[in-house]
Amino acid sequence: MTGSILAAPAFVLLIVGISMAAYGLTRRLLRGHMDEDTRDLAGSVLFRIASLHGLVLALVFAQDLANLRDVSVSAAHEATLVADIYYDAGRYAGPESAAIQHAMAHYGLLVAEEEWPRLAEQRRLLPEAWGTWERAYHLLLDATPATARQERLHGIMLTDIRLLSELRDTRGNVAQAGVSTVFVFAALIGVILVSAAYFPWAPTRLNLGLIAGFSAFTGVVLYIIIAFSNPFASPGRAPTVGFERFLTPEVRAMAAQPVPAQAQEAPAD
Repeated sequence: MTGSILAAPAFVLLIVGISMAAYGLTRRLLRGHMDEDTRDLAGSVLFRIASLHGLVLALVFAQDLANLRDVSVSAAHEATLVADIYYDAGRYAGPESAAIQHAMAHYGLLVAEEEWPRLAEQRRLLPEAWGTWERAYHLLLDATPATARQERLHGIMLTDIRLLSELRDTRGNVAQAGVSTVFVFAALIGVILVSAAYFPWAPTRLNLGLIAGFSAFTGVVLYIIIAFSNPFASPGRAPTVGFERFLTPEVRAMAAQPVPAQAQEAPAD
């Protein structure tokens, strides 16, 4: 988080520098070619480019916020599925129940405390969490319901754990998406064109301040968009409240226990 705070001013200053350079270079090259209509035409072009530039930034920013919301909802759903499988395994009351509960408790702990930071730093899912999911899945596949109650619970848990896999894949895909380089390129071109279109106006202190203000605000928006592109990292980190609620002292104690014998005997493929 500290690194993000320190990087923001540097990024904004970079955008301001690019903007000022574009304005200064354009004015130097074209100042001698201006006529009485140049300012009116430049103002018209400036308005249109700035409108398109603002629209692009707004659309991408809205997409970032939508992704963050979707990841938050998906994480809450995933945590609910983990809790459902954990407690349904207890209701199942079969020889595999303790091993399934151990796998789900360990899975929730891995996701909340190890996988989320890995997604923030490396944009990759944790292999150990996949392994724990596999262990629980094989235990469920090998389970043999002995009563109608167990059969119903067995079907529910199999459905839940398959959906859990889909949510994991979706989470991994979102983490790897990031910000399109095409968007970053278009945003920078927009800053350059808008700044360059100011060339008919003299570089007074007020005019330079207005250009700097525009470019600084654009830099802030761009930085927020890039920072929020990874919904697992600060400042736009999706919460893991659902997993934290699931990880009660009882569940954490279960996760800390050795892997049950039934789980160790589960097939690896």
